[in-house]
Amino acid sequence: MTLPFINKALTQFNAVKQKLPFGNRPAHTVLYITEAKTFRIDCNNKGIIIGDVLVEDCRCESSANIPTCLEQSNKNQRLGKKVWILFSRLNTYALSLPSVQVTGVDNTILEQALLFEYEALSGESTQHSQLAYQFVGEEDEMSSFWLSILPKETYTRVQESCKKQKVQLGGITHPGGLPFFLSSADSPSWLRVECWPDSVFALAKTPESGFKMHILHTDNHSWQDELDQWIVDSGEIENSEAIMNNKVEFIPQTDEILRLTQDGALVYWLGLWAGYFIKGEAKVPLLRHVSTVNKELIYMIGSGVLALAICGGHFGWNLKQRNEFEYQIEQLDQAKKDLELFGKAVTTGQTKLSSLNKQLRALGDNVEVVPDMMRALQKRPAELLKALADKGDQDLIIESIQFADQVLLVKGVSLRPHLSNQLANRIEPVLLDLGWKVNSPTKDDMNLFAQGGPWSFEMQIEDLGLEGFAKD
Repeated sequence: MTLPFINKALTQFNAVKQKLPFGNRPAHTVLYITEAKTFRIDCNNKGIIIGDVLVEDCRCESSANIPTCLEQSNKNQRLGKKVWILFSRLNTYALSLPSVQVTGVDNTILEQALLFEYEALSGESTQHSQLAYQFVGEEDEMSSFWLSILPKETYTRVQESCKKQKVQLGGITHPGGLPFFLSSADSPSWLRVECWPDSVFALAKTPESGFKMHILHTDNHSWQDELDQWIVDSGEIENSEAIMNNKVEFIPQTDEILRLTQDGALVYWLGLWAGYFIKGEAKVPLLRHVSTVNKELIYMIGSGVLALAICGGHFGWNLKQRNEFEYQIEQLDQAKKDLELFGKAVTTGQTKLSSLNKQLRALGDNVEVVPDMMRALQKRPAELLKALADKGDQDLIIESIQFADQVLLVKGVSLRPHLSNQLANRIEPVLLDLGWKVNSPTKDDMNLFAQGGPWSFEMQIEDLGLEGFAKD
C-alpha cells in the first residue's frame, strides 16, 4: 500500500512531469546504483522530473563497477549535463573528534585526521582513498562528521568516464541520510531509521539538540542494541519514519515506513534527492572536484580590465620611469654587493692573521716543553710513590701499581668507601704537573664485615703525553 503523502506527491509529480524534446539532453541525471539494478531519473534545472524512472540491468556489487554503469546508462540514453550518483554500497561512516582539536584547523589537516580516525575504527587502509566529509554537529565538546570514502583509482575512472561522455560529475554519495523529514516539511521534531545493504542510518532533529545522525554497520552484531539506545538518547520525538530497501531488518516501530520496492515510493524518494542536489545546498559528503577559483576575484579582474584600458597612456609613462629607476637601483645594488664582498675579504684576512699570531705565541710559550717533559718523566715514578704515601690515609692500603695500555692502574683496599675518592682528589694536582690525569676510582664492597666493607678499589692514571706539558 502506498503511503498517503506519497500519493499526494505523485499527483503533483504527474502534473508537472515533462517530456524531453527530441534531441535535447536533460540538465541533471540522478543514478541510484545498487548491487542488483541501476535506477535513473532525469530532471531540468528546476528539479522537475522528465519522463519516467528508468531501470537498467547493471549490477554493481563493488564500487569498481560504477564507471561501467555510467557508460551503460549513457549508451541506453544520453546522460544529463550534470550527473549525481547514489551508490548503496559506498563506504560511509559517522565519527566524532574532540572539538578543541578540529576548531580552526586547515582542511587538509582535518582530512588527514578524519582518515586516520576512520582507519582506526574500520581497520581498513586509507592510503589510496578519496575522502569527502560533512560536519554534522557538536555535542558534549565533540564534533561529529559524516564521511564518504572511495578508492582513488575508482574515483579517477569515474571522472575519466564523465569527461569522455562530456558530462559533469555533480558528486558521489551514499543514498542514506537525506537530512530532512521525508513525510512532511514542517515537523519540528522527527526521527528516521534507514536500512541499507551493509549499514543502518539513524537521523533525528529536535529544537533542543538540532540535527544529529549515527551510522551503524550491520557486521557488528550489537547494532540493534546500539540503535535502541540511540533512539532513547534522542528524547521525545513527535514524528518518526523508516526507509526499507530490499533488505529486511528488525528495527524499532515508526509512524511511517517508506519501502523503496513499492510503486511510487522510489520515484518520490529520488525526486527528493534530485531537488536537494539541484538547490546546491546539499549538506552531505559528496565525492566531487571542488573548484578553488575565487568568483569574486574573477569579477574584480573583469572590472579591472576597463580601468586598465582607461589608464593605458599613464601606465606607459610610469613604465618608462620605473625601468629607469630599476636600472639605477641595479647599479646601486651591484656596488653594494662589491662593498660587501670586500668587507668579507678584509674580515676573513683579519681572522686568519689573528689565528696565525695565536699559533706563533703558543709556539714561543712552548719552546721549553720538551726539556720540561724530559725532566718530569725522570722524576715521575718517585713523585707518584711520594704522592700516594703522603696523601693517603692509614685506613687505605695500596696493594699494586700496574702499567697496561698506556694507563697506570693503582689497586688497593680501604676500610671506608670515600677514602679512595679522597686519595684521587689529593694526588690530582701533583700528578697533573707531571702530565698525568687521575680518573675517579671504581669501588667494590667486599662485604667481609657486618656493617659492610672493606672496599677494594681501582684507580686509573692516564698519560697525557706532550699535550700535558704544553701551555695554552
